[in-house]
Amino acid sequence: MATRFFLKDVLSISLAQIEIMDIGAMIEGENRYKPLVRQGLGQVTGFEPNSKNLKILNARQGPYRYLPHFLGDGEMATFHLTRYPGCASLLQPDEEIINLFSSIGAEPGSGNFAVTETIEVETVRLDDISHLTLPDYVKIDVQGAELLVMENALDTFSDVLVVETEVEFVPIYKDQPLFGDIQLFFAKHGFMLHKLVDIAGRPLRPLTLDNPYQAMSQVLWADAIFVRNYIDLSVYSDEQLLKVAVILNDVYMSYDVVVRLLAEYDKRQTTSLQTTYMKALASNKNLPRMYMNLKEHI
Repeated sequence: MATRFFLKDVLSISLAQIEIMDIGAMIEGENRYKPLVRQGLGQVTGFEPNSKNLKILNARQGPYRYLPHFLGDGEMATFHLTRYPGCASLLQPDEEIINLFSSIGAEPGSGNFAVTETIEVETVRLDDISHLTLPDYVKIDVQGAELLVMENALDTFSDVLVVETEVEFVPIYKDQPLFGDIQLFFAKHGFMLHKLVDIAGRPLRPLTLDNPYQAMSQVLWADAIFVRNYIDLSVYSDEQLLKVAVILNDVYMSYDVVVRLLAEYDKRQTTSLQTTYMKALASNKNLPRMYMNLKEHI
């Protein structure tokens, strides 16, 4: 059986706290960054405007802080509440497209994307929120409004090293940016696409499968992982090299990139972390991987 492999257990050095920002923090299963929090390496600032979800989040024990803002461009906007809260968005679900696919309908009373209510909300630019600790690692899932949030967070994201963002390949919401738009934004700001995980799809109607969350052919959405460009490591400070190494090892199991990062750290500090890490890899032959995996459950 594959066994998780944590950097803290291998490197006999002090590791800095990693500041995590979770935008769209509604709990849906286990947070991907949980290994960092569990080890005492992660501190989380989250955003969740849904009052019911926020109450649940605020009851959590640990290094968590949650804020109730609707993040956006600072203007008034219409928020679309949906039958399933996780589908709610500043963008309007596109019923014509959604209803092409099994299991994700927008029909009133039954479809998860069915709009039950719209409310006018005042959005807040992330860059306008004072007293925020600048994040190292961002997870963002705001149902099609990710690019809007990020375009208004350039100062807040100035030191970000890794971003996990939901991306769509088909416009589930009206006028939403798609994966290509997101990738161009990150490339412009010095990031490279690292991997796609939790790739999801659904069959076109009328076909269905026994597992309602299983894909047949059309990819619909995924979580895209972007990393500050590690081809040119001169953009990283010594501390940032180690922070990215921890995130990529402990969360995303990107062992080969970690080897590169540690080699650069060794060159600067005349240490031998890469050698230690390589020995640990060699002694753990059955390491788990996370690469282009399908998400065929809710």
